[in-house]
Amino acid sequence: MPRARLTDHLILILGCLVMLGPVALALRAGLTADALAPLLAPPPHRPDLAQMLTTSLVIAIGVALIKTLVSFLAAYALSLFRIPHASSLMALLLLPLFLPIESRIMPTVLVTDALGLLNTYTGLILPVTATGLGTLILRAQFKQMPPEILEAARLDGAGPLRAMWDIYLPLSLPAIAALLAFFFVLGWNQYLWPLVASPSSPDRATVVSGLALLQIGSAPSLALAAIALLPPLVVFVVAQRWIVRGLAPVRD
Repeated sequence: MPRARLTDHLILILGCLVMLGPVALALRAGLTADALAPLLAPPPHRPDLAQMLTTSLVIAIGVALIKTLVSFLAAYALSLFRIPHASSLMALLLLPLFLPIESRIMPTVLVTDALGLLNTYTGLILPVTATGLGTLILRAQFKQMPPEILEAARLDGAGPLRAMWDIYLPLSLPAIAALLAFFFVLGWNQYLWPLVASPSSPDRATVVSGLALLQIGSAPSLALAAIALLPPLVVFVVAQRWIVRGLAPVRD
């Protein structure tokens, strides 16, 4: 093996050890019987592990499905239809990327409370979905698709809905799978918002926000941190092929 190639491999191995070493240590320290026991039988004032897992999965799946669906429909409309000021609309959709929910926490809480959505799963999910990242990625995918595809569909008598379902949706499946994985992890990792949006419902605590209910550094906190790492790892291991294909440029 050439020396330059050997050096590249050593750098990659070192990078993997640096990134995955803390994760492996956290899993080893947390996934033990002594650490898991307090989570399986918690005090009455604290949600148990099953409740936190249920809440986290509901939020993660809800955020992933809603954000991906809205992103796909918005990207399709902005790419194929002649919408006035489409570039300005796209800029407005991207604005929440610069204002994450932590920076607009008070107005978001007030709006959620006015709609009667505090202490509900709907209130935990909808405010997190307000970003245009998925629309940006899918719109770039649609813009790179050959225009002859849509012209051929129109000659065959396909309307916008049929073209979307039969052509653009199948061609966008890798990007959609990548977005589902990213958005699932985004919903799963919510920490501050579940604590604020469920002030009187401790059973709405997620696995990540549940760390605030435990003593940092204790065995149960290490176990909960290890459990919080597992679903994102599984999602990215399963979806890594789709993520690479979804983020690659579309070829003619």
